[in-house]
Amino acid sequence: MNAVNKQASNEVEGLRSANLADIELDHLERMVQYVTSSDGLKNKTQLDREYWERRLRSLAQTHDLVVTQRRRVLTLLDRLEREALFTQRGRTAA
Repeated sequence: MNAVNKQASNEVEGLRSANLADIELDHLERMVQYVTSSDGLKNKTQLDREYWERRLRSLAQTHDLVVTQRRRVLTLLDRLEREALFTQRGRTAA
């Protein structure tokens, strides 16, 4: 399939280009790193773990991601999940 057919196929499916996802992934990586850091845990805001999970899942559903981008999304989701488990364990131990 050539580039023109691929682009037309993505437009039909309604998915955005993978090129557009990199900027958003960079932002999401920085934010997830902050949210899961000790500073982020101390300064909980309205933008909690669930918010960032929704943003990551939305990105995966609306963009035609390549393998490396999907891997980045999964890594970030895993980091958020691990932070949630760690926080939950901390609450139950107290």
